[in-house]
Amino acid sequence: MASSRQDYIAPWWTYWLHNFPHLNFNFQAVDNTFKPEDASYQQALVLLACVSALGLGLSLLVLSAYLTCLCCCRREEDEEVKRPDTCCVTWTAVITGLVIW
Repeated sequence: MASSRQDYIAPWWTYWLHNFPHLNFNFQAVDNTFKPEDASYQQALVLLACVSALGLGLSLLVLSAYLTCLCCCRREEDEEVKRPDTCCVTWTAVITGLVIW
């Protein structure tokens, strides 16, 4: 069983999250060694989760504004124009992509 643990290679995102700056609630740097029982390490993980949740909430807010704009503020399109005006759709997609990234 011990030999199978030596063959394990962690994914790239675990290295990225491990090397990400760990900050507690006072925005002071915390040692990034794995100590789940340490209160300051737990605060750093909670702060990281809150930043992720904030990004998700912001992207959902932008997406809901886009859908509201798409459904409620739709202009009557001319039948002669083959290509509709997609400026609002394009910019909303760009902003949502940047927020999610």
